[in-house]
Amino acid sequence: MSSLVDKMSKKFVFIFFSLCAASSLYAKDISYTEHIRPIFKDHCLNCHNPDKKKADLDLSSMAGVLAGGSGGEVVKAGIPDSSTLYLTVIHDDSVEPMPPKKSKLPESKLNLIRQWIMGGLIESVGGKSQLRMIAFEVNAGNAERPENPAMPQKLETLELLQESPVTAMAVSPWAPLAAVARHGGIEFFNLDDHKKMGALTFKHDIFDLKFSRNGEVLLVAGGRGAHTGLVTLFDVKTGEKLATLGDETDVVLAADISFDHRFVVIGTPTKMVKVFDVKTGEVLHSIKRHTDWVTSVSFSPMDDRVATGDRNGNIFVWEAEKGSILFSLSDHKQKVVQMAWRADGKMLASGGDDGKMVLWDMSDGWPAKIVDAHKSKSNEDRYTRTTGVLTLDWGRDGTILTGGRDRRVRVWKVDGNRLHDYSNLDVLPTAVRVINEKKDLLIATFDGQLLTAEDYKAKTLHSLEGGIK
Repeated sequence: MSSLVDKMSKKFVFIFFSLCAASSLYAKDISYTEHIRPIFKDHCLNCHNPDKKKADLDLSSMAGVLAGGSGGEVVKAGIPDSSTLYLTVIHDDSVEPMPPKKSKLPESKLNLIRQWIMGGLIESVGGKSQLRMIAFEVNAGNAERPENPAMPQKLETLELLQESPVTAMAVSPWAPLAAVARHGGIEFFNLDDHKKMGALTFKHDIFDLKFSRNGEVLLVAGGRGAHTGLVTLFDVKTGEKLATLGDETDVVLAADISFDHRFVVIGTPTKMVKVFDVKTGEVLHSIKRHTDWVTSVSFSPMDDRVATGDRNGNIFVWEAEKGSILFSLSDHKQKVVQMAWRADGKMLASGGDDGKMVLWDMSDGWPAKIVDAHKSKSNEDRYTRTTGVLTLDWGRDGTILTGGRDRRVRVWKVDGNRLHDYSNLDVLPTAVRVINEKKDLLIATFDGQLLTAEDYKAKTLHSLEGGIK
């Protein structure tokens, strides 16, 4: 009995999930042999067979489908919206429609193809799905818990404009502490009693705030458009400036600090990624691989891997010390707004202006799951659109938060399945953060509000300083 208790007390619990599980959609497996090849036989094989492989693509066998064509792979298990084969048959604007010069296939057949891809490209009934099994250790992020988490001991008394948009927000990974960017500085809140603790002056516009992985350093990134860009590191306990990095000619849009405090990486509108040595202040690498503004930067919690995303939807994962690229990730079609790593460093979540949330397997850069997190089907212009992820966070327990242009905040399980919605916001959420120690959430809005809940699935939101939303 005691050994059982010991095992339970360690809480090394593994959550296994399959991306094809728990959905009635796959109650009956859709397979290539029984369901998909007959569709190809009627509509595709005249041009895509072993003897006449147009675009070097043979759809007459499962092996041929998986081999792809002259343009590379045509199907991705579980991801129809990134599978060229599916995009061509639904006549998506991004690819050449198939069959050529003909109307689309009947919806019933298109749905079968979609379900087959979603179900993992099963070859025959009873066959094996190609979807991945992913494991997550619940306690993976608790190994480096500090004995005495840092809380501010000396702050300024500043009157910052409360109605101004919250442009950035960070929550300490270990302490009941939130840092909120407002015009003129950073406010600090105690998340135990919800009281304002004080502030620090920052005379520039703030675009990004990050606590270090041990919670002892606060990174503030920003500047003045077409004039100044910099990152300042503050000691959380004392409020003292530890370092100022960067002398940029435009603002720093995004930045992060490595788990061991050795490196800071910044992203700017000049399409540039810069890696700084924190100790010396020197620029180790200046990398111009992005094709547009670098809008998001996120370090792995375990090592020097860092992900950078841009306004064109491209993501690169680098080794900060070497400046070398590990993966190029391209499933977003619009701006990458925010990224966050899972606590064990094995997966990366990204949210984009296309409304998608992508969970990337960092062993090989594979998009393990793509979710329409905040995506509307209505016709929208730039002023009324409700499609787009505006903010994203991944908690230590595996819980994911997103906020979108649809004025909703959504809570997701570790596998990317939706857990709960907060749909009663009357303004855009500008930041959402997991309060790890409480399994709670903190929301900042465009009009300066700070909202919280009692837990992930609470029915109502409360103002951080009192009152029900």
